[in-house]
Amino acid sequence: MISQILSLLLASAALPVEAASHRPKYNEPAPKLKLPWGTWEGKPYDEDGETTVFKNVRFGQAPTGPLRFAAPKYPEPIDDANEIQDSAYGPKCIQAKAKANVTYEPIGIGEENEDCLFLDVYVPTWALEESDTEPLPVVVWIFGGAYIFGAKDAQFTLKDGTFNAYDGQGIRQAAQSNLIWVTGNYRLGAFGFLAGETMEKKAQPNAGLHDQRLLLDWVQKYIGQVKGDKDTVNVWGLSAGAGSILHHMTAYGGKKQKAPLFHRAAMWSTAFQWAYDRKGALDETFKRFAKKVNCGPSGTLDCLRKVSTADLGEANQNEISEQLELGLFPFGPAVDGDLVPELPANLLKQGKHVNCSSIVMSHDFDEVTLFVAKWVKTKEDFTKFVALAFPGDKYANVRERIEEQYPAKSFDFNQNDRMRRVLRDSTFVCNKRQIYNAFHNTSEVYTARYEIPPAQHGFDLFAIVWNSDVEIRDLLKHAFLPEWMLDVFESIWRSLASRYHIYFAGHALSGNPNYLNSRGLQWEKTEDDGEEFTNSLRIGLQYVGNNHPLYNIGRDQQSSTENCAFWDEVAAEISKIDAKDVSSFVGFRDQSDGVASFEL
Repeated sequence: MISQILSLLLASAALPVEAASHRPKYNEPAPKLKLPWGTWEGKPYDEDGETTVFKNVRFGQAPTGPLRFAAPKYPEPIDDANEIQDSAYGPKCIQAKAKANVTYEPIGIGEENEDCLFLDVYVPTWALEESDTEPLPVVVWIFGGAYIFGAKDAQFTLKDGTFNAYDGQGIRQAAQSNLIWVTGNYRLGAFGFLAGETMEKKAQPNAGLHDQRLLLDWVQKYIGQVKGDKDTVNVWGLSAGAGSILHHMTAYGGKKQKAPLFHRAAMWSTAFQWAYDRKGALDETFKRFAKKVNCGPSGTLDCLRKVSTADLGEANQNEISEQLELGLFPFGPAVDGDLVPELPANLLKQGKHVNCSSIVMSHDFDEVTLFVAKWVKTKEDFTKFVALAFPGDKYANVRERIEEQYPAKSFDFNQNDRMRRVLRDSTFVCNKRQIYNAFHNTSEVYTARYEIPPAQHGFDLFAIVWNSDVEIRDLLKHAFLPEWMLDVFESIWRSLASRYHIYFAGHALSGNPNYLNSRGLQWEKTEDDGEEFTNSLRIGLQYVGNNHPLYNIGRDQQSSTENCAFWDEVAAEISKIDAKDVSSFVGFRDQSDGVASFEL
């Protein structure tokens, strides 16, 4: 079988990818990005000078001291805004180490620091040299990492050094150097996603999401300096990155935004664990975390803001490790009555979301294997897991409904498989269905399913980030694949990834994934027949025998209407329960210079 696959693929014609035309290198003086808080110089990013990078541009004040757990703020202006800033300094935010099997996404290398609100901008050099060029479309990449790790320039280690996973080089090459790429850091773990009643009253829940919104606001204000088009901003993300985008789509229930922060979206494996019990589970997590750093059982923000970074980082790691052992994630986007007024499923169903002209969504065939709690083996274990995922006496009926919706007999009484299906539907694939239902009548929506083995969560990242300068086998070693599978991928990868890049670069440039696709399979807008998606793009080895190797248009049964309608009902029930229990808190809302003062 494998030999047949290889022969078919090797016989296939090479994809028509037009190389970016040669551009002269940018000479002195260096291009400059001038901000009220200083000036950053652009530097050649590659040997041929095709790309100029503005590296480690500060976009937020250090979120330390009184700004720890607070809304982010733009840096204070300086007297001499022409002063050249140090582009070598740009640490990643404080990380937590997850188990190796949680995701394929890179953790990265280098210094960690709370002072981490920096961004990188990759610009085609020719656009900086030509004074009369039209503004270029922009992609803002929001990295994933389970909301606990990751960085704007996270690295994969290769045999000859490291590889910047998030510089967008492969996509930019497919776009023929007609695209600007932006990446930025945001606070993670407890530093960015503590939530609940206490945080709402005295600090800023979902601070990590607010960091991302400040980054998007920065793009609106300043990307024009480097020939970017603020009116053609694509926001892209995988896993936690896509889950973040979902929350920006429903931010403030679609209100408070004077002008769009983005116009199109590409989302891979949209993921987040539901977090909604503001006076219960969320506040208990806050208090448990505070107790870990000796700030008392109830916790005070004044105390937490005085704890050393090292001690907070250790408590963050301990809390995350404890929850991961149970198959849970303690930190991520949470209902706060403000930026996240309700669960996104409710907001999408109610039409409370921003406009988005075109959306691409993809998920992996096997989203949950890397996250499965292996201790779930018996009926009692399953019941315990559901109670951990949906805790609280007031949600007892929700738990009963979940057990009824996923009866053990439907899974041959395999309780682990039963749990896997609950996780798949609630945490991953039904997000895709809910977004489709909300947007397909007013926007162009394209969906895909990635089935290339092992087709596990995050495996499609390799197809997104690969570029022709990277040895395929060297990159894919990070997927821990057997040698025979590496042999197969070494033969098919260039065809697979090049086509992938053509689709997504085309979408970034125009909103249509077929924009650069002159001869390949046309990716149709998604439709459904009332039961499931009928014409999703499917990517897999089983499609090598057709006219478009590796790609096919087909049905996607995983995002079924029946399964996802159930989770819509659960979200609505949770909202009704919480409405009786929680009034809107008048929380800490810094109204000075920061993003919290903007009507975003």
